[in-house]
Amino acid sequence: MWPGACGAHGAWWLLAVRLARPARGEMELSLAEAMPGPVLPPCENGEIPLEEECPGTFWRAYAARLFAARAALFVSPAVAVEALGELLLEATTPFSGAFACPGAIVSSFFALARLLALQRRWRRSLAMLHLGFIFVRDRGFSECSTWPAQGWDVMLAGQALTERVRLLDDESVLSTVSRGFRIDGLRVAVVTICAYAEDAPVRVLCHQNRQLYKMLHGYDVHFFTDASQIDVNIDSQMDVKDGVHKPFFWKVNAVKNVLDTGKYDWALWMDCDAFFMDPGRTIDSVIHMYSANRSIASRLPVGPGVPDQDVASGWHELAEGEASLILAVDSTGINNGVWLLKNSNWSHRFLERWWRSDILSGPGKEHNCSDQSTMLHALLYERAIQLNQTWDSFELPIYPPEVRVARQEHLQSFHAATAQTALSRAWQDGDFIKHHPGCHYYKVPCQQLYQEAQEIFWNKVVLSQTLAAGGVGDASGEQGEAKKGDIKKNGMGALEKLLGSQPLWAISGDQGQATQRSPDIHGFTRWSTALRYWKDEKLMAKISKAPNPTPSGAT
Repeated sequence: MWPGACGAHGAWWLLAVRLARPARGEMELSLAEAMPGPVLPPCENGEIPLEEECPGTFWRAYAARLFAARAALFVSPAVAVEALGELLLEATTPFSGAFACPGAIVSSFFALARLLALQRRWRRSLAMLHLGFIFVRDRGFSECSTWPAQGWDVMLAGQALTERVRLLDDESVLSTVSRGFRIDGLRVAVVTICAYAEDAPVRVLCHQNRQLYKMLHGYDVHFFTDASQIDVNIDSQMDVKDGVHKPFFWKVNAVKNVLDTGKYDWALWMDCDAFFMDPGRTIDSVIHMYSANRSIASRLPVGPGVPDQDVASGWHELAEGEASLILAVDSTGINNGVWLLKNSNWSHRFLERWWRSDILSGPGKEHNCSDQSTMLHALLYERAIQLNQTWDSFELPIYPPEVRVARQEHLQSFHAATAQTALSRAWQDGDFIKHHPGCHYYKVPCQQLYQEAQEIFWNKVVLSQTLAAGGVGDASGEQGEAKKGDIKKNGMGALEKLLGSQPLWAISGDQGQATQRSPDIHGFTRWSTALRYWKDEKLMAKISKAPNPTPSGAT
């Protein structure tokens, strides 16, 4: 198996090095620099005994049943779907045991997804494919495997299905919501854990990014830098120092604690390597865009008289569902570096279920992406494995009705290298947040990408405020390349003087009614000074030395 990179979703490094092109505005870095992978010799999979991948007689018998189930397609697609469904249910009960042979399970989910797609059951087909990627993330693809699932085929299927299902999801999205939209009285917290050294570039730049966005829009920021800052949640029995949960899971405890304060209606979780990129986009606008329409798009009939009890159940579920979780998916499933969670009963139950997941208690205990895989399993597995054909005929949702799937540009798009490996969206100018999954914080190319992201955001803020002061209007959706020289020429002092002279943006006092007041010029001055430090030779010298410290906490 090739080693999987959490967020890169498998070892597609060699292919991506040949194909990757940086997104517009992103510096020219090869994927090999950002995420170097092994150069493996060609293989002849016919020479690899099955027992070498999956020891034990169970998996040899499983292989025979898998090939027989796939061959049942020539009898009837329905027969093949039923046979594969029964096989998968057996192999994933308990789910933790399936990690003993990832190749077999990936192949089974992929085979079932293809059959479901032949029946035009798009949502369930994509759900099966994404469940299969839980096992890819564990060890990565093996192109030398004897199991019938080659990485490129699975990736292309994921890309095509994601696009098809997204078109259906878009029908329930309020796409006309303005970027600066605010919901009267809505209280939102931004939560991030950045448990690295105090002077680590990613921590310094991330903190600046959060504080600048906070000053623009008035959102509270909870920025944790150490496990000791995340209190034990006694009622939910969450403790990041329990010796069981990896740092990936600290986010669950942290978000639960923030919501338990009762001060917030929603929490936005952002990984330390995720950066706000559009200063004009509010979090409220994304929430409203994906939650204001209570029902999820489907093909349920309109009008009186429902033809089936399952359809009646679908009507009831959609009518009762209230958006509580907004997340983005890419071709390979959930990347939980950025997501929105409402302070609802459903959300609290979900966080507890996610924290207590035991699917990695067996052979998968060293899973590379444990938080993402357990999240995906908690949301999808029980609903996906049911294989209800009537339900699928109306394209009813497989995710719980409380979940809304956002477009990547509205929540998180990736840096170019990971976007290429995951066949997903690379950050483009105008996207809300840029995330750098799979790019290690201690590597020089990744540190340069963090720096570039924050500099783009900073220049947008400077340009938009300068133009607003001159009555030109909002330019936050543009990079402002033409103005960069003027900004650097005038320096930070000119901006500070400008900000001190008049109120340039509306900030909600306690996130209640929108009121206009002068920004905190002293706070802004502090961050201007910090940004000077960030750009000067001290930090650049630190970046160029490229230390490789041991990770001190969650990302």
